Amino acid sequence: MKSTLSKYIAKLYFKQWTIGFFRGTIENLIRERSFNPDIKWHYLDSFKKFIADPFFVESGDGNIKILLEDLDFQENYGKIYLLSIDKELKQKGYKLLLDTGIHLSYPFVVYEDGKIFIIPEAARSGKLTCYEYDKVSETLGNQHEILPVPLRDATIVRHNGKYWIFGIIARDDTEYKMYVYYSENLFGPYLSHKDNPLKNSLDGTRQAGNFVTVDGAIYRPVQNCHNGYGESMTIYKITSLTEECISEEPYMNISVNRNNRNNRKIHSMHTINQLGDLVVVDGEQWTFAPFKQLEKFIGDLPLFKTNRRMVKTSTN
Repeated sequence: MKSTLSKYIAKLYFKQWTIGFFRGTIENLIRERSFNPDIKWHYLDSFKKFIADPFFVESGDGNIKILLEDLDFQENYGKIYLLSIDKELKQKGYKLLLDTGIHLSYPFVVYEDGKIFIIPEAARSGKLTCYEYDKVSETLGNQHEILPVPLRDATIVRHNGKYWIFGIIARDDTEYKMYVYYSENLFGPYLSHKDNPLKNSLDGTRQAGNFVTVDGAIYRPVQNCHNGYGESMTIYKITSLTEECISEEPYMNISVNRNNRNNRKIHSMHTINQLGDLVVVDGEQWTFAPFKQLEKFIGDLPLFKTNRRMVKTSTN
């Protein structure tokens, strides 16, 4: 009865992803096997969009730079933006970096031979594409296709002279299959691991940020989505990463501490990354807005969706 009531109450809240920061390191979290930081959340005061999947990228002007997904609910597809903040975590700039007309998210960052490359998720394009990032002009160029595979949340770790790409192929949000590819070069060619798909589960499969190396061991943050998308994270410890065998074991869980007053509006988390002693995460912000939820429900009805498409077409 309580569970049913909670589900109905949850429908009165408008849900959108946002980001937050705290001082510390993921290495210390792993060593201590504990997660209860005081997160400074960037609470959104508009119902127009959400922001998620934050990754740090090297700065050319002394500010802290974060790449992230920005999804406008009207357009209903993600774009990659560049957020600039100062050392006091105050916003200094916000710039559109990439809009391909299809959904983009999870802008993974790779540093190679003094250059910076961004590999956003673009699964709807059917391929994995890499862009070179110029930190001075803050632009993208030199596009490379890495894999002709619709991978989601592709994340690369370098190990034993090879590049290992971990990602999932998904059927909506009801089935996640994890695939791993490896190459001696960043741009490939990549070989599919002989055991692909290595996992088939909504929990412990989909990447939640960069790999982390602690005391010689590699750790992999992943999402848990069985009870809802991005509900929490688990950090796995990789025990074998070779062409013959890939294995890992759960090491610790990361979830929102609802008893911490800093998290009063946050219910879920699904990305974690760091730069120096600054960690960035994303979380699902719940705002009590029953009338907004009713408006959203009406807007999602087939009749109103059709009318919106007709209006959009007539104004183009």
